[in-house]
Amino acid sequence: VPFMNTKHLAVVSALVGAGGNLGAVIAGFCFYKPISDPLTPFKVHAGYVLFWALLSPCYYWPEHGGMFWAPRAEEIDARGKE
Repeated sequence: VPFMNTKHLAVVSALVGAGGNLGAVIAGFCFYKPISDPLTPFKVHAGYVLFWALLSPCYYWPEHGGMFWAPRAEEIDARGKE
């Protein structure tokens, strides 16, 4: 979890852990149960993972920046760093 607030470490850890388990159950039912062809569910799941992985460079937080962009100058000045 990028840029997590340290005051909420326990809550975020619990939600991420529970979300991973719930996500695995949902993926199992959505991708593998209703489809009879043995290879198609893996292709669908691979496409789903690729879609979300390719969005990673688009994430941007004004105070922290992103994968390819630095934080905004106003945010840096507000924090007192250069």
